[in-house]
Amino acid sequence: MEPLLYNYYIDYSKQDKTRLLILCLLHELRVISPQQLIAFFQIGQLSAERTVYKHLSLLKTEKLIARSQNGMNTFYYLTKEGHNYIGGYYTLPKVPEYNLQHHLQINDYLIKMLQLCHRHTHLKAVVSERRKVYEVKDQKKNKKGVKYFVPDFIFVFTGEDGREVEWQFEIELTLKTRNRYREGVFPKYIKSLTTYEDARLIYVTPSPIIKEELELFKEYFIYQQGENLEEVFERLHVFSAEEFEYEMKQLLEEDKFINWSEKKGKN
Repeated sequence: MEPLLYNYYIDYSKQDKTRLLILCLLHELRVISPQQLIAFFQIGQLSAERTVYKHLSLLKTEKLIARSQNGMNTFYYLTKEGHNYIGGYYTLPKVPEYNLQHHLQINDYLIKMLQLCHRHTHLKAVVSERRKVYEVKDQKKNKKGVKYFVPDFIFVFTGEDGREVEWQFEIELTLKTRNRYREGVFPKYIKSLTTYEDARLIYVTPSPIIKEELELFKEYFIYQQGENLEEVFERLHVFSAEEFEYEMKQLLEEDKFINWSEKKGKN
């Protein structure tokens, strides 16, 4: 969990760390289900399940967090009091359940990646969508009414030369318009992958139809750009939900830019 909360000061040696970790997680990710909270704490064995539930109950009693249910989904979120308590700097969501399914799906894939990368030597940080929007807005303070397009989350590794290696993730549950993919989304990402030879873009979707459409857009740009960018498109991945874990294990083991110390050891 530490890479995800890199921008907070948290003393992990303190016995009462669970309280602060829950508040910071909810600030960073907007909404989290009870099962997801437990999974976050199980990574690195930070707190026992009963301890997490105890603090959830206490925080709810103190009105620092709230619990709600939307259909089959139960989730927690920060209240205004909880937001103020930790000095929250992201915008407090007025409607926590907005796009709920998407946010919960993002959490699931984020948890899976943290589990897969738990002992990776060069994992530096995990940048949430809320953090990235906050950073982009800070760079463009004078621009009003701008819609910021950022990945759902980014895993940042330390490269051999000290430069940051970014793997950007998009969890696609709904198809955008074809024009938006052709004119906005894919050109932006292709430019980034062209600029940074060590970057990756990972699309993942549980929908076979959406996966097929994304692959068609990838093929369209391969045709448009020609063989000159063949290596670039090898770093633009489209995975189904079923493929995700296996394919990510392979990439994490084989990528030379994030496994450079292992490469040195073999020489």
